[in-house]
Amino acid sequence: MPEPHFREATPDDLDRLLALEHAAFERPWPAGAFEQELMLPQAGVWLAFTGPEDHDDTALAGYADFWVVEDEVSLLNIAVHPDHRRRGIGGRLLDVVERVGAERGGEQVFLEVRASNQAGLGLYRGRGYVQVGIRKGYYSDDQEDAIVMRRVLDAP
Repeated sequence: MPEPHFREATPDDLDRLLALEHAAFERPWPAGAFEQELMLPQAGVWLAFTGPEDHDDTALAGYADFWVVEDEVSLLNIAVHPDHRRRGIGGRLLDVVERVGAERGGEQVFLEVRASNQAGLGLYRGRGYVQVGIRKGYYSDDQEDAIVMRRVLDAP
């Protein structure tokens, strides 16, 4: 696979973002949620593409959605298309979140991850995130618990 490239999403990316969301999750976010994220000044939605930056035909392989408020980065979601999983794209998107978050004044990252999401938990633990809490019944669709994790960022 060619080296992926990354850029911040624009409203023009909404259709491809929604297509990836539906491919990646059984319970995808609605279009309105992404439309709102793309308009919020504290939000960052970054995309990962499968090929060189100078090619228009590269596929959207993943995205990360996060907020930076004061000194906190809140990671809302990382999604990788099923065809591109297990290739390091999720970790590379996490790098982008941490770098951009720090550039925007973030000093620590917080996130919630489903207790059953072993791949996500492994990624975050492997990157130095530690569990700081549990949100009982956090997910409204099935009342699954969320593991709350945190990582202090290095200064930019």
